[in-house]
Amino acid sequence: MRLARRVLLAGVDLLFGTAMVALALVATTEPAWGYVDPSVMTYTIQALAGVAVALSALLGVVWRRVRSVLLRVLRIDENADKVVEPAVREVAASDPRREELLAEAGRHAARDATSLGHPRPQRLAWKARLVFSLVASVLLVFTVGVVAPLEIVAGSSSSLFFGVGNVAGPVAVFAVCCVIGLSLLMSLLRGRAFDVAFAVVVALGISSYVQVMLLNGGLPPADGNVVDWSAYTKATLVSGLAWVAIVALCVLVSLRKSLAFKGAASFAAVTLVAAQGIGLGMLLSQPAADGSTMGSSKPYVTMQGMMDVSEKSNVIVFVLDTFDTRYLDEAFAEDPGALDQMEGFTYYRNSVGRMIPTRYAMAGLLTGRSLSPDDKAFSNTLIRSWYAEDNLLDEAGRLGYSVGVYGSDLTNGMTALSQKTVNVHSIPDFTGNFWDTIAILGRCSLYRDLPWVLKPGFWFYTDEINDAIMPSDDNLDNKPWLLDDAEYYQELRARGLVVEDGGQSGDLHVIHMTGAHYPFTMDENAERVGEDQTSPEQQRRGSLKIVSEYLRQLKELGVYDQSTIVITADHGEWYLTDEIDHVTSPILLVKPAGAPRAPVQVSEVPTGHADLSATLVGAMGGDPSTWGTPVYDVPDEPRTRYYNATSVLVDQNYTYDSIRRWEITGDVLDWSNWHETGVTWPIVSD
Repeated sequence: MRLARRVLLAGVDLLFGTAMVALALVATTEPAWGYVDPSVMTYTIQALAGVAVALSALLGVVWRRVRSVLLRVLRIDENADKVVEPAVREVAASDPRREELLAEAGRHAARDATSLGHPRPQRLAWKARLVFSLVASVLLVFTVGVVAPLEIVAGSSSSLFFGVGNVAGPVAVFAVCCVIGLSLLMSLLRGRAFDVAFAVVVALGISSYVQVMLLNGGLPPADGNVVDWSAYTKATLVSGLAWVAIVALCVLVSLRKSLAFKGAASFAAVTLVAAQGIGLGMLLSQPAADGSTMGSSKPYVTMQGMMDVSEKSNVIVFVLDTFDTRYLDEAFAEDPGALDQMEGFTYYRNSVGRMIPTRYAMAGLLTGRSLSPDDKAFSNTLIRSWYAEDNLLDEAGRLGYSVGVYGSDLTNGMTALSQKTVNVHSIPDFTGNFWDTIAILGRCSLYRDLPWVLKPGFWFYTDEINDAIMPSDDNLDNKPWLLDDAEYYQELRARGLVVEDGGQSGDLHVIHMTGAHYPFTMDENAERVGEDQTSPEQQRRGSLKIVSEYLRQLKELGVYDQSTIVITADHGEWYLTDEIDHVTSPILLVKPAGAPRAPVQVSEVPTGHADLSATLVGAMGGDPSTWGTPVYDVPDEPRTRYYNATSVLVDQNYTYDSIRRWEITGDVLDWSNWHETGVTWPIVSD
């Protein structure tokens, strides 16, 4: 009965504590990306703050009143088992025991002074130690092992090929095991050892939370690029000092005020867990960029039909990421045989792209759309409209071509692509391999939550996460396409291309590869190696080797001559800058169907991605004039071309600011021919 009363009282305390946390969240709410009049926002914040303060005060009064009533009703004596001062007694000068009583009082005072000056460790029962251990362990594990990985996955739907539902199971199981194991281990300690362990675990949990909330500004993105960690010396020093201070303070207070610290630390732990739990729940309830939510089935880019070619007609587009025209010139100079398989191709060196980065450029390549001066702004909604409305892929379907799109950074187009291609569709539900999932997500979490001095050891890039978690399936219909050139080369050699009837007229394949993009993990033989065992130049030659192997197999199958093949890049040399300061030009090589098998020819006509749609439509038997001018019909005369560059605010967060239009009035490789037009589009979040 006594236990039941205590449990009821604890429940009431927890209820009011939760209400306090909910009010505290008003001060830590994430900003919404929307326009609000600044003056109205200021008054609103002041009003909300006043309401929160008033409610907090009222809630505190109500809590104390309700608690006192419960104590009387349940007959709970809060002073039971507590040490209290004895009653005060006056000792008269005439009292015959005066000296004896004063001496006894002195001994008690000396003993109390000694006790206060040298606190003795608490002698907590094992059950009490286990409860405190659970509280501390839940804070640390929940912060680093649950919130961090799930927030990373939920917030990266545009880059990851899986969702929270595919990893939540392994994450939850591992977290529970860690909490149980760490709690049992801590509870075996006693006295000061337990006090220190408890303080350290709580401090690590708090430090991780503080790191994410306050000390991660400018964290390098996981894009595979080499990070110059020496540029983050100040952040490293500040975060290191903060961690040391938090841990030292917690240990010191725990040793001097053991019981008080345990109570305060437990309340802080419960508050932080509740706050993070509410925030995580709100994040997971929001739909991702592709419209999916946790646990829902979403479309994937699969490898279905990737090894199939038509005996009628093939239009094949290779998109080698970041492969600049200058890179191809260098590769050919280093290895003159790199283009031997490209018989019948014309190399257009004076090529202008359309946009950077990849998610913008691929949208333009696949749809034939580009920014218009009539567009008021650039946004994800605009890109989704390019994919959804009638575009190049719809034209291919009308012309009787089976369409396969194999690439990354297509999040804004996944819903539309699932209706316009043969390979973008949902796959049977899966859960990532337990240990692979824990290993890669643990690495991501530690990279996010640890102090700067330890982050380099856990740095990662996005493709590593996809490779580790996505299932390996021998059935290409359900095997997700991963941006992994070395893996694709192995598949191409092991399976080989096969002649298979696809569309009524033929097949259109767009194959997006890593190409010249970092990280550099492939050599010139298209074999996977460590980043320190290859170079950008070797990886570029390796990607050309993969394309050459594809062309060789087309020749073996006897379908090379009736195939139109384009080798290009989504954009040229990629960099983030406030102003473009040097040229960028994606490679462009084209072989029309029926072209004689002559060595590669070089053309300097002013062309580029603006002419690709017409080229592809013409190759599929359509009317290219409605889409522009095919590359092989571009006259060799002056022509103004446009390039839309992504400008960013100059900070380490890579915050996109606007799209700026440039015009090129001559050779694209001559910087003096580049001029800013003054036409800009703001980038808005939606």
